[in-house]
Amino acid sequence: MAPTDAHVCPGPTWLRCSLWKEAVETPFTSIVLCTRDRPAGFQRALASVLAQDTGNFDIVVVDGSHPPVELPAHTRVPLCRIGAERNGEGAARAAGLAQARGPLVAWCDDDAEWTPDHLRLLREALLARPDADMACGWSNPATLRRSRSVWEGGEPPCFRLPAADVLHWAAAARRAGGFDPQLPVFAAGDLWSRIAESGRVATLRQRVTMTRRAAPLVTQDVRAEALARLRRDWNVVAQKAQGVRRRLRAHVPARVQFNPATWTPPRRELHLQTITALPSSYAVVCHALVPALAACGVQVRLGEKLDAGTPPEIARYAASVDPQERLTLLFDYRTGPAALRGERVVCYTMWASGRVPPEQVAEINRAACMVYVPCHENVRFAEESGVEPPVRVLHHGVDGAQFPVLERPRRPGDPFTFGSTSVFNFGKGIDVLVRAFLAEFGPREPVRLRLNHSHGVLAVDIPDDPRIHYTNTFLDRQGLLQFFGGLDAYVLPTRGEGFSLTGLEAMATGLPLIATNWSGPAEYLDPDDSYPLRFHLGQAAGKWMHGQRMWGDWAEPDIDHLRELLRWLFEHRDEAAQAGLRAAARMRRDWTWERVARQVIGDFDLLARGITPQEY
Repeated sequence: MAPTDAHVCPGPTWLRCSLWKEAVETPFTSIVLCTRDRPAGFQRALASVLAQDTGNFDIVVVDGSHPPVELPAHTRVPLCRIGAERNGEGAARAAGLAQARGPLVAWCDDDAEWTPDHLRLLREALLARPDADMACGWSNPATLRRSRSVWEGGEPPCFRLPAADVLHWAAAARRAGGFDPQLPVFAAGDLWSRIAESGRVATLRQRVTMTRRAAPLVTQDVRAEALARLRRDWNVVAQKAQGVRRRLRAHVPARVQFNPATWTPPRRELHLQTITALPSSYAVVCHALVPALAACGVQVRLGEKLDAGTPPEIARYAASVDPQERLTLLFDYRTGPAALRGERVVCYTMWASGRVPPEQVAEINRAACMVYVPCHENVRFAEESGVEPPVRVLHHGVDGAQFPVLERPRRPGDPFTFGSTSVFNFGKGIDVLVRAFLAEFGPREPVRLRLNHSHGVLAVDIPDDPRIHYTNTFLDRQGLLQFFGGLDAYVLPTRGEGFSLTGLEAMATGLPLIATNWSGPAEYLDPDDSYPLRFHLGQAAGKWMHGQRMWGDWAEPDIDHLRELLRWLFEHRDEAAQAGLRAAARMRRDWTWERVARQVIGDFDLLARGITPQEY
């Protein structure tokens, strides 16, 4: 039996030592040997691995050669081969990591040879440092640090470490997001730099690897393009990290002590820092939550500087005095909790995939007293990424008066219309919806698909098909009502969401909903009135979204199940419509903004007394 995640996660010394006992049936180290069309080099590399003066390992050969390399008939350790398409270094290494069974992973390539003590010395170096996630053999010290900023053409620490010189905890690599399969080159250094970003590196001042000069497998142009892609991401990460450092330096000296008189029931004064102008979805939440809090007796103050385009009904909540002595709720992706000078700041945030950026974790841990997220999967993301303040779920809501049940008169023979609207980035899964729709329905069937990309960069190809109606415009509330009114079912085949408010809004108008049963939508799906879409967990694996690469777990929707659900709704229109009406009633009963406001008030009543809700 292979060890579970609990067995292999880096952690306290007692946990790592227990791996010796717990991994009885799994080799302690998996050695991944990557090769492509270098048979002589592969044989030398394999011979050096088999000549190690220690045991307790297996070997995974990732073979992209044509014809495949020859493997020995018998070896003293388990050995397996997996084929690799010629998709580049990132895809090959990702396949090897996925196959690795040991809690430790080492790497050798067909242009490298290990010394006989390579594995033993690296294992000893890593196990001697309980706080380390990775160990490396002797290397130029400059490869372990950043010599210049990325804006000056520098590179992150460990980027130039050869793969064959590295031993790491498998869980540390997966926690950092794994290899980027889209990178044809530099994939190893990219992962080492991300591991080093949030962990420590044990160094061995001894050569344990010999590298042979070999002909490159990619052209210089491919290398330059890959490096340019990485530099773009490094610039984004460096800019955000610099902002965090700047805010943290100014945070403690400028902190304003909480004034209990500002939150002593029935008097409740709240400082809310958020985005106040559309088209941001944060502003959509603001425009609903602020009036709901005010209706419950909370005096909301937004601060003196509001976004251009803030509607008058929200602008009237702007503070005329400095609100920093109040309890503060931050719901603004443009900044972090350290930018606010209040003593007690609650950070309301969300993530589409499983790895929370380390710089965001650092700022939350220093400057927030509690964290709100809109779904339980985000709680797991936060805890596994090292967020220390208590993390609680605070859902969004829907106003039944603003999103009434809509009349949808249909004549016999009218096409059945599916639809979806959002910012169509890769995480929304619209590519899955388009493929499922085209595969399931023939050109003569009376069915349509309406897609609206609200704003930003379109990250999916919309085919030229008369059955697919595509628009690109931001939909305000009236626009949404008109859009929903033209649909018979709403579809959210998302890979990762903090919440996805349009799912609630669509159901409130009486639409049956198909949505991936994971992360945000899983909070409000009910098999009695909606249609949970099956999925399997995958990896974001460096997909570009929200201005940066995404890492960690997210869902891969089951396209076959989506086809079944589309077909079922199409063939059972009356039953689907009745499910939508049941969903609309549930939205009005269980998913109001008043419910959200009441939770905030209850939690902040405790915070004002110095008690976090999880301690109560």
